[in-house]
Amino acid sequence: MYRESMSTDPSYALRTLIAHLEQHLAVVSQSRGAADAAVDAAFGSLADAFEDYEDALYEQYSELLPFTIPNNDQ
Repeated sequence: MYRESMSTDPSYALRTLIAHLEQHLAVVSQSRGAADAAVDAAFGSLADAFEDYEDALYEQYSELLPFTIPNNDQ
C-alpha cells in the first residue's frame, strides 16, 4: 500500500489521522457488505495514518500509542 510522506509534526499527523477516521466512518456507514472494497481501502488508509501519527509522536517525544493495527499478513 502506498503511504504519503510522513510529516514529523505530531499535530499535523493527528489532524490527518482524524480526517481518516472520519472518512472510514463515512465509508463504513455506506458499506454494501463485508466484501466492499471501499471499506478495505478506508481501513488501509486509516492504518497508514495511525502509523504516521505514532511515528511522529515517537520521533518528537519518544512516545508510543497503546494500540496496534491488526495485520492479516501474519
